[in-house]
Amino acid sequence: MTKKKVLFFIHGLSTGGAETLVKNYFLNFDRNRFETVLLCLNHEKDSPYEDVLKKNEARVICADDYIFCKKKNIFTKVFNHFYRYLIVRKIIRRESPDILHTHLTVNDYVRFARPKRDTIIFHTVHAEPSILWSKKKKGGVKDYKAAKWLIKHNGMRFIVLHEEMRKNINKIFNVSNTIVLNNGIDVNVFKKPENMNTIREQLKIPKKAFVVGHVGRFSEAKNHKFLIDIFIEILLKNEDAILLMVGDGPDKDRIIKILEEKNIQEKYLILSNRDDVQKILSSMDVFVFPSLYEGLPLSLVEAQIARRPCFISDRINERAIISNLVNVLSLDSGPDKWAEEIIKYKKPNKIIVNEDDWDIKKITKELEQIYLNALTEKDNGKK
Repeated sequence: MTKKKVLFFIHGLSTGGAETLVKNYFLNFDRNRFETVLLCLNHEKDSPYEDVLKKNEARVICADDYIFCKKKNIFTKVFNHFYRYLIVRKIIRRESPDILHTHLTVNDYVRFARPKRDTIIFHTVHAEPSILWSKKKKGGVKDYKAAKWLIKHNGMRFIVLHEEMRKNINKIFNVSNTIVLNNGIDVNVFKKPENMNTIREQLKIPKKAFVVGHVGRFSEAKNHKFLIDIFIEILLKNEDAILLMVGDGPDKDRIIKILEEKNIQEKYLILSNRDDVQKILSSMDVFVFPSLYEGLPLSLVEAQIARRPCFISDRINERAIISNLVNVLSLDSGPDKWAEEIIKYKKPNKIIVNEDDWDIKKITKELEQIYLNALTEKDNGKK
C-alpha cells in the first residue's frame, strides 16, 4: 500500500490541549501507512513538544521560520501578518497532502491557500462552537466564514468531541457528516503512580503543604481570576496551602500581576512548557478547574486518570467526567463555597475511573480508519 500523506495544521506547539492531542497523534501513527507532517504558524520558544517530535523523526514546519524581517514595529507586524498567508499557501501546495487535518482557528489560511480540490480536509473543533465562532471572539467570524467556504468548495468535514457538539455543528453549518471522536491520552503514563513527596521535593514544595492544582492555558476560558479567589479563601482556612498552576498563554502576565497584588508571592508556583504533567499531578492534593467554557478538556481527564480529586464548574460537558472523583460546583456559588467544599472533601473508599475510551493508541487507530474510509470514498468517486 502506498503511503498517504497527512498534513496537520495548528497555531503552534505550546502545551495546550489541542497541541497535546496533535503531538500524541504523531507519536502513535502507523508509519507504514501514513507519512505525517506538522505545519505550525508560530515557532514556540522552548517547546518540549517540538523536541519530543523531532526526537521521534517527525517533520515539523513552522511558517514563522520563513519570515525574514523580525523587527518589532507596526509596519513589520502588518507585513508579516499577510506574508504568513503566502508562506502557508506555498507550504500546503508544495506538500500536496492527501489529507489536510486542521486544528484551532486556521481555516482562513487554508481558504487562502486553495488546496487541490481532491485534498480531503478535516477540522477538529476543540471549543464550544457558539463561543469559538462568536463575534466577541477575535477572528471568530473570519474563521467561521472560511469554514463555510471550505465545506462548499472542498467538502471539509468536522471532527468533534461529543454528541452535543456534533448536533450543534450540523445545525450551524447545515451538514450531516460530522464525526465524534474522543481526545486521547497516554493512559498508562497517567495512571502510573508517582511518589508525592518525591515530586514535591523536586518542585521545592513543602511536604506538609495543601497543594491546590490547576493545568490549563492562561486564557479567558480557564477563569484563573476565580481560581485565585478560591485559593485566597482556602488560604484563610489553611495557611499551608500552595497554588500550583501549569500552563502558558496570553493572560499569564495579567494573572501574575493579580497574584502579586494579593501579596502571596510565597504561596504560588507557575510552571510553563512542561511535558511531565503526569508527575506534577502527583504533587497535588486537589485539582481545581473553574472554567467559563470548554470543549472537552484533556487536562481534566488526565487528572482523573491520575486519581486526583477534581472540583470543576458546571460549564463543563459531563462527557469529561469519567470517575467518582469529580465534584461539580456552580460558578454562581462564589469562591467561599468552592473553598468550603474543597477543604472538607474526602476521597471515596473505592475510586472508579472509566479510562478505556481515552487510550490514545485506540483513538489514533480510529482516526486512521476515518482517513482510510475518506480516501476509499474519494477513490470510488463519492467525495
